[in-house]
Amino acid sequence: MQREERAMDAALDAILQRVVDIKGSLQELVVKVEREGEQADWPSYLNSFSVISAQIYTLMKLLKNEKTPILRNYLTLPLQLNADPDEKLLVATEGRVPSFSHDFVPNMLRTKPEPDVEQRHLALEAKMAQVNADTAQKQINVHNKVVKHVMDLVNTAREEWETETASRTNQPQTCSINETQALIAALGTGKGFKIRTQPPGPSPTMTQQPPPQINTANKAVSAVKTNIKAATAIHPYSR
Repeated sequence: MQREERAMDAALDAILQRVVDIKGSLQELVVKVEREGEQADWPSYLNSFSVISAQIYTLMKLLKNEKTPILRNYLTLPLQLNADPDEKLLVATEGRVPSFSHDFVPNMLRTKPEPDVEQRHLALEAKMAQVNADTAQKQINVHNKVVKHVMDLVNTAREEWETETASRTNQPQTCSINETQALIAALGTGKGFKIRTQPPGPSPTMTQQPPPQINTANKAVSAVKTNIKAATAIHPYSR
């Protein structure tokens, strides 16, 4: 128990230090924006954003660390309330919470709902009070019937899925893993193949025959001479 408490205290101290660093960087950025405004140097803004991003990343890494306890598994409960001002609490909250009284605890520790949620809850209770008992019982029965029908559909689908899965696992094996691996090795690397060697002796040679000669006869080209005579046509009615 003491070991867990020590680990919790160390984790809270480290987380608180990271949060304080992020808070300081944000305050510096806000002051820079308020004082310099648009006249500020843009690279300085980029540097501020880079520092804040790195600090947030460090905080998230610390929260996700295996040695850091899971904080959502722990509850924060008020052990003692006091209406008198508390100086340590005032310093820790930078003057926002002067005392740990009944006015601050419900809002800080969420021991009561938000005002909007509380108003909606009261409105629903008032509406429920106006409904007749028989009508309310009928609506409850219809709702239960619908829920039961949906549950039956879900259970039926689950049984079918489990049956199908079981039938797949119970099917006989139609292949051999060893033979498949041997086939892949044979196709990929040639494992298991035997190389045939030729017996010693003179290798048969093929006699090359000269290609046949084709006698081409000279073709006599007959020259045809054509004389074209242009005759002058004399018109019979020329003068």
